Amino acid sequence: MKLLEGGNVFKDADGQPMTGRINQSDVAQTVAWIETLTGIDFPRERWLGSTGRKPTSGDLDLAVDANKVSKEQLASQLIQWAQSHGEDPRNWVKKGGEVHLRVPINGRPENGYVQADFMFFPNLEWGGFYYGGGGTDSAYKGMVRNVLISSLAKVQGLKVGSNGMFSRASNELVDGGLDADLVAKTLLGPKATKENLQSVESIYAALAKDPNRDAKLADFRDYLAKNGLQEPGQVKEETEVNFLARLRDRIVNKGYTPLIETEAASPYQIYEAEEPGVGGRAKGIEHLEDWVFRMGPEGITKALAIVGHAEASPGVTTAKWDGKPAIIWGRKPTTGEFVLTDGSGFEAIGYDGLATSPEMIARIQNTRKGDRTELIQIYRDLWPVLEASLPKNFRGYVKGDLLYMQQPPVEAGNFVFQPNTVPYRIPVKSPLGQRIANSEIGIAVHSMYADQGDPRQPLRGVAFNEVPGLMLERPATPKNLQADPEIVKTLKRLVRTEGTKMNILFNPAELRAMQITDLFKLAVDFINTKVGSTLPPASQLLAEFGDWLQTKVTPRKFANIVEYFNSPTSNTEAMAAAFLAFELLHELKMQLKGQADLQFPGQEGWVMATPDGYAKMVGRFEPKAFAALNRQRNNPQPAEKSPNV
Repeated sequence: MKLLEGGNVFKDADGQPMTGRINQSDVAQTVAWIETLTGIDFPRERWLGSTGRKPTSGDLDLAVDANKVSKEQLASQLIQWAQSHGEDPRNWVKKGGEVHLRVPINGRPENGYVQADFMFFPNLEWGGFYYGGGGTDSAYKGMVRNVLISSLAKVQGLKVGSNGMFSRASNELVDGGLDADLVAKTLLGPKATKENLQSVESIYAALAKDPNRDAKLADFRDYLAKNGLQEPGQVKEETEVNFLARLRDRIVNKGYTPLIETEAASPYQIYEAEEPGVGGRAKGIEHLEDWVFRMGPEGITKALAIVGHAEASPGVTTAKWDGKPAIIWGRKPTTGEFVLTDGSGFEAIGYDGLATSPEMIARIQNTRKGDRTELIQIYRDLWPVLEASLPKNFRGYVKGDLLYMQQPPVEAGNFVFQPNTVPYRIPVKSPLGQRIANSEIGIAVHSMYADQGDPRQPLRGVAFNEVPGLMLERPATPKNLQADPEIVKTLKRLVRTEGTKMNILFNPAELRAMQITDLFKLAVDFINTKVGSTLPPASQLLAEFGDWLQTKVTPRKFANIVEYFNSPTSNTEAMAAAFLAFELLHELKMQLKGQADLQFPGQEGWVMATPDGYAKMVGRFEPKAFAALNRQRNNPQPAEKSPNV
């Protein structure tokens, strides 16, 4: 179901949509107006997608017989109509892959406008079948149903698309390839009809007793997993109880041993929170673009303030190595006693986590789950080295990440090591390579604390003692970061024009009343399903969010969300603005990251730590991005292939 349409092609001078949704009760009269204008009949079997089938639709998808009228003919007719009424055709007619028309609802401009999409087919019956799928009561949109049909066809050396069923070997239409009933029999068995191909649920029902069911569904299950969707019968609301139960099962029953304790929140820890059910909560700090879903229009303003401060004060932006484990060491402000611990120990409540001896840190580690023998030995080996690195008069604590405990091997003139997710290849002859060559232990140091419980600060003014064999690498700091002024201007204008609507949308009281307080956490969860793939445009994200929600929450909760977006209708516009802000902030972030990467190649990410707040700049939506690699690490797949259920 298209909860939020992403296909608005008509925009005003400020880039705002000129069309909206249409209620089911208004579809027939509006289509009748279109028929009068075009002279083309559009009986209900030519209404595609959600048109007239759902309580509301984001557009009107109408099938046109390409044998009777071409795209060029219809577009020309509509342009002439607009011109004859003294209107600019660009505000009424668009021609791309389809022909689009801005249509007054019920033929009356005071009712608002909806976008009509004319889709041309050489075979109307097949086109209506292919694009009319999904089913009124289906939890899946027609596109997902078509992916399932294509997956079934692939197993048999066939492919199914908008032009029929073709042979993969010859790329020719098979006999009867435009007959939906024959396609159903080919894919599902001799007793199947096109009704069995109507929806994902009906296809699953038809395959219930098929002995080859798992093989036929293998590709489709992979598709569902990659897109954060669930199979029929598996769709349920992700509750805190469900999440904790799954997490316990993952750690205890599947044999994953937590070697490193997950740290308390750190503004320099660039780890993704990809587990479903946690509301997209960042384990460290936020991606710049996520602030819009955390705070609404104030989040946009906050993100721009962070960027502005990073421009004005280059020193606040620093690189972060992908090291492991995180280490905190220092001297107690009151006594000067040396301390070595981790993030959990430093922020411990209910016990003393500031270890003052190797034996004490071993006791702390042994109170936690998992075999910590290796980790305890790391701390024992680090103890005398790190104690020697701090002058006797030093007070406070520094924090870093371990890069290696013995000098990395050299391959093809590069030091090669991988402390966590990101593999590093550092040229031996580079300045950093020369520092590595003189060390056995490498630690990337990045932040500091005046005392336990005090706020974190960027690392400044610490004069470490030189210790033979120890490399303490300070973070790189790029200079002259310049934000794109056009993007900044657009975001500010978005806050001015849509801020009031967004504040209504983000109103906690209204969200509580509708029992959807986690709506924007769900939005970030949805965004995280895109990690590792190219980020779609905001309009597509908006459309897909509605489809994704249907598979992630209960029917009652989904109905509440639909009602919330439609009452007031400005909530839909505000959500569209939020996704647009997300897209713009992400583009701004990646431009800044690119500038920093040019100055210091090879970094896994950057952190802007400013008085206005923190934001991280890491790759997120590319297959080899740090976030994608981290997602794979945090969500390991079993070695053997098995269906994703």
